[in-house]
Amino acid sequence: MRTEEDTPLAERVLLIESRAGEGALKAIGQGLPPRSAKEEALFLSYNYADVPVGRSFDCCFRRSDESDVVSVTTTVVAVTQQFGVAFDVIPHGWKTLAVLRFEPEIPAMVHDLPEAAGWFDQPISVHVSDSDTWEARAISSRRNRS
Repeated sequence: MRTEEDTPLAERVLLIESRAGEGALKAIGQGLPPRSAKEEALFLSYNYADVPVGRSFDCCFRRSDESDVVSVTTTVVAVTQQFGVAFDVIPHGWKTLAVLRFEPEIPAMVHDLPEAAGWFDQPISVHVSDSDTWEARAISSRRNRS
């Protein structure tokens, strides 16, 4: 178990690999609730800490270009893993299938992700975090370029 407080600020990022295809939802998404128009089922890569359902973040940005950032409230709605059992957290170090709610709407960088049948089908391409984490990463990136 690793808490967010035990995680360096710049590492507090949800790593999105892809959207979950219908086949994936049928095979491993049984523990997930039906999704609303502002929600997306997503394959997440290895998680930085135990992140509870209900936790909200305030921005998304592209892995390939962290300056491409969108202000959007992103809330963890539901989480499962390979056995289709609902979790109350995204466990530290696990790859999971999660439903995230985006408000006011799903950003194009998430909506346009390819669908996949499982983890490892697509590389990590979108990050979700709080703006203070994004800013810490931007400062670190600028220092590394200097």
